[in-house]
Amino acid sequence: MRHGKSTILSFIFISLSATFALSADAESDPDIVTGDADILDADVIKIGNQRVILWGVDAPERNQSCYKNGQRWGCADAAKRTLELLAGRGEVTCYLTGEPDPFNRRFGVCESGGDQINEEMVRRGMALAFEEQSTDYVDIQMEAIVEERGLWAVDVQFEPPWEFRRANTPGGYR
Repeated sequence: MRHGKSTILSFIFISLSATFALSADAESDPDIVTGDADILDADVIKIGNQRVILWGVDAPERNQSCYKNGQRWGCADAAKRTLELLAGRGEVTCYLTGEPDPFNRRFGVCESGGDQINEEMVRRGMALAFEEQSTDYVDIQMEAIVEERGLWAVDVQFEPPWEFRRANTPGGYR
């Protein structure tokens, strides 16, 4: 089968136009943010001007005490380092949900390097499935518990972050 030069050029033009249109839609969609992520907390990142709280998961708070082998352990710092590692693989894309909270943050499911960050944080035992929002990560959390990963290690004691916030944070905000 033989195609003329104009047919091939038309096909290339249409293909490129569709690609740019899809890219432009993603860039202009207010519910999708993409770029390099700054890690603000163990479950909060910032892309551009948008702060994103990882949807469906909850990680230890900065001032929360955890214990490993009976000694104070910086579980929030360990979780934050895990998030830095996952988000540091390249560009991060977050799919936002809901309205901004009083601090102009939005919840989102984020991806980087082919992995869903929310899921990986739970899989590695550095965040808990936050069932008040979603049950998407409950099975993955069970896997982390069985494998004794991260917070679920046999020698670690911690309080679920949402319980810690309710007792120690005005309004219970993250």
